[in-house]
Amino acid sequence: MFSAATALLCTAGLLTACSSGPDTAAAPPPATASPAPTTTSAAASPTIDPAADAKSQVLAAYTGMWAEQVKAFAKGSTDGTDLERFTTDKALGDVRISVVKFGGLGIVFTGAPAHTPQVETIDIAATPRTATVRDCLDVTAWKPVDKASGQEKKVTNRLRYVIVYSARTVGTDWKMTDVTRHQDQAC
Repeated sequence: MFSAATALLCTAGLLTACSSGPDTAAAPPPATASPAPTTTSAAASPTIDPAADAKSQVLAAYTGMWAEQVKAFAKGSTDGTDLERFTTDKALGDVRISVVKFGGLGIVFTGAPAHTPQVETIDIAATPRTATVRDCLDVTAWKPVDKASGQEKKVTNRLRYVIVYSARTVGTDWKMTDVTRHQDQAC
């Protein structure tokens, strides 16, 4: 496949070869004619770091999981959410139990939590691949409200704390598998 720079150089070479001036046939090619395709070729196919790519996939799964949790807590049910796409094992059970518990109390949530997740560890050589995500969970803007009245409920827990998720691949997809809340650790 030709790049734009290669095509431009080829076109320039053809124009020079077709010109009728006496000095054009003897003129040497420009000094940059040879290196340009190599430079362009290297830029067109950068090296992909497998660990960086995996970290990006883990964070995408983490973000997807939280988006689905927000949906579930907003309506008081996991029905119609895509939680299974991003969670499994204890992490999935934890969300389901919490949604049922709050739903049974007539509590839903408005807004959404804020996050600053980072992949703390990752092992892409393991089968399945594994990772941990450390996050400063900020639930200040994620408010519990009475579903019937819309009245905001008082929160007695810490609003910003550390949360750590374990993740692994299921097939080729990353899923959150376990969660540990460190509500005693402010962030």
